[in-house]
Amino acid sequence: MCELFRSCVHTHSVFCDGADTPAAMAQAALAMDFVSLGFSGHGPALYDSAAMAQEAEADYRAEVLRLRAAYDGRLEILLGLEHDSLSPYSPFAYDYLIESVHYFPHDGDFLCVDFSADETQRHLERFGDPYAYCRSYFAQCALAYDKSPAQIAGHLDLVAKFNELRPQFDEDDPRYLGPALEAAACAIARGMVIEVNTGAMARGYRKRPYPAAPLLRTVHELGGSVILTSDCHSAPQLTWAYGEAAALLRHCGFQEALVLRRDGFHTVPLPR
Repeated sequence: MCELFRSCVHTHSVFCDGADTPAAMAQAALAMDFVSLGFSGHGPALYDSAAMAQEAEADYRAEVLRLRAAYDGRLEILLGLEHDSLSPYSPFAYDYLIESVHYFPHDGDFLCVDFSADETQRHLERFGDPYAYCRSYFAQCALAYDKSPAQIAGHLDLVAKFNELRPQFDEDDPRYLGPALEAAACAIARGMVIEVNTGAMARGYRKRPYPAAPLLRTVHELGGSVILTSDCHSAPQLTWAYGEAAALLRHCGFQEALVLRRDGFHTVPLPR
């Protein structure tokens, strides 16, 4: 099996909003002949119910490092963190970081873009203009990427999570695509790898990965690199829809993608 389908470095466990323990996920990855499994718990953020509590971060790190030692020689386990753009950076060292925007500031509040379709509807009504809402989200993405030490840009167009189930804006409209392309260009200019994320597919919100094809084509045109992940919240989802994601990448012009291992990123040809 292609090495691209034997790795996932965007995973969540019971330490944040995942369903399974890190041990259960490592066991599942080993059974799937994985080459690398990266844990990327949501970093502490007081405004985010999905995030790890600050006091849990040390336990999370200890458990992942315990599993790294236990699986040595059989499975490469990486200690990562998914950082939300509005939270402080952790004082601890990690193998890698994913920079994500789940919230953006507006009129003194932090608005969450991926909690529910109903909440998103309320945000859109508050803005009055869906494209202004999207523009504010992508502006936060660009700000986050510009200052981030992260290696990976997470789910670039997360703002469209519920747009298939309850369409609110046209993702091909220049008012949407313009700010989205600017954010993608900012991530690439900073040397960040763009995540191709199937998590919303696994949870029934979308039929396609993040980012959508127009964004992926721009990433390719700008010479950006991509990595497949499932944004896994339970062990059965570790490689959810990887085949569909690889096919989309080929359709958008890519011939290869990256796999993250203990010694860094590896370039792997996309399967035909």
